[in-house]
Amino acid sequence: MTKLLVVPPSVESVDSLLENADAILLGIESFSCNFTDISLAELPAMVKKIKKAKKEIFISLNKNMHNGDLEALTDILMLLNRLKVDGVFYYDVAVLQIHHRLSLDFSLIWSAEHFVTNQYTIQYWKKFGISAAFLSNEITKEEILQIQKNCNLPCIVQVFGYLPMYVSKRKAIQNYLTHFSLQTNTSKFYLWKEEKKYPILERKIGTEIYSSFVLNAIEEYLEYQQQGIMYALVSGCFLSEDQFQNVLSCFRDVRKENVEEMKEKIQKMIPNTGLGFLYKETIYQVKKNEK
Repeated sequence: MTKLLVVPPSVESVDSLLENADAILLGIESFSCNFTDISLAELPAMVKKIKKAKKEIFISLNKNMHNGDLEALTDILMLLNRLKVDGVFYYDVAVLQIHHRLSLDFSLIWSAEHFVTNQYTIQYWKKFGISAAFLSNEITKEEILQIQKNCNLPCIVQVFGYLPMYVSKRKAIQNYLTHFSLQTNTSKFYLWKEEKKYPILERKIGTEIYSSFVLNAIEEYLEYQQQGIMYALVSGCFLSEDQFQNVLSCFRDVRKENVEEMKEKIQKMIPNTGLGFLYKETIYQVKKNEK
């Protein structure tokens, strides 16, 4: 059965989401991007709470690591091992190397954003001990199911939420405000391009830009269940707690008989939904030199 892996809209909202979630995914402040972050001080109590509810807890450490991060990263991984988290999403190979060097027990999930696109690279990392792969959002549903069928490793697929498009360690918003001597009292920013609105989030580690639409693959979620996808990721980033509670209930209750009803219910709450690349194949063409 496909499990619902939930990214809460805030740390405070976890309590209200546990009933309909099978697992919770949180980032660690300054060591994660594209997910809701929790501080190391708050983490032990949160893990205890989630475990008491008999749910799984995954932690994301998916930013590019620098030499100056390695000592703190090692301490964090040792803490996660003591807390007995179920798994860690990683991008940088440093996480994998420290995991091996210290013989840590938790599972590793390869989460290299736009690069997890084929079964062959997943199989390569499987040799180094990864337990699952978080598939890219830039591939089609057909490619997702082909990877699941052929890679012999559990796959994680996002089925709801804004999609991460861009991450930079530059402080793009703050630099802009400073350059033009602007003041603001809001924490919500958007990039307008071609009449589309892209949410922007600036953290300590840099700037993140997200899709102009919310992925709503609730119908595809049913097919993923049939084809053995292990986890379906449902993200509440940029949504209110009430909105996301209702969305999560739809995913928990959806069946073949009511899928159209659930899809419409979500679309009424969140009009700007879409299916991204699930039915849109990316084709690369070599441009011929003109004489």
